[in-house]
Amino acid sequence: MNRETEHTRRRILRTFGSVAVAGLAGCNALDSGQQPTATPTETTATPTETATQEPTPTQTDSTEHATPGPPDAVDFAENPADLHPTLVEATDVAADEILIGLRLEDSSLPFTTEVYHAPADADVHTTRTYDTQDLSQVGLVPESKRTLDTVDIDREDIHYGTTTVGEPLTVTLVARHNGETFDWSSWERTGHPYDGNDGENPALNVDCYCDGTVYTAPSGGTWARVIQVTPTERVAPGTTVLLNWTSSRLRR
Repeated sequence: MNRETEHTRRRILRTFGSVAVAGLAGCNALDSGQQPTATPTETTATPTETATQEPTPTQTDSTEHATPGPPDAVDFAENPADLHPTLVEATDVAADEILIGLRLEDSSLPFTTEVYHAPADADVHTTRTYDTQDLSQVGLVPESKRTLDTVDIDREDIHYGTTTVGEPLTVTLVARHNGETFDWSSWERTGHPYDGNDGENPALNVDCYCDGTVYTAPSGGTWARVIQVTPTERVAPGTTVLLNWTSSRLRR
């Protein structure tokens, strides 16, 4: 063997020896519980991957809220024009007064809304819940507990009262039920021959509960809200007006 061949053979042996030692060192590190050091490329996510990460189903479910608007399954009978003749025939209105009928379509809810004349000092739009169904402890209902007169129809009855031009008919709406606490809202007001929805020149000024506000009916308690209807000079004395509200639970 010449000298050049001998040098080559020694370099090859040294290379194999270094690889073997490195391999044994790596195995020993794993056997002893030490983790090999990863390169930055292996452990660091790119900005694009982090930014486009999708939320998990749990995150999506936890942020789901009720949507304003009535459930699709609820079939409302918003027919004040059809029911107006029934109200006119069943009632009498003086020549200097205006009769206001209130129909609260809440057949999809587990209670029937009661309507009382509000206390003289009640503030309109006041809404309260009580942990009792004893109306003597419900401050938004006066001691006299005078309900509005009613006209019976197939579905929700028509509550009615009289007033004059420029004078409000102020009432307290009351809901009492023994089921579970739940949320609901009133979605739409219609009327005949006036609905009070003309903001610039209304025939009726209606301070009501049909603005999409969410209300809570407490289990075993009472919900109450004060609303009022004021006829303007556009309504002739001796006129009968029927207003209809639709209410339901929230759509999910």
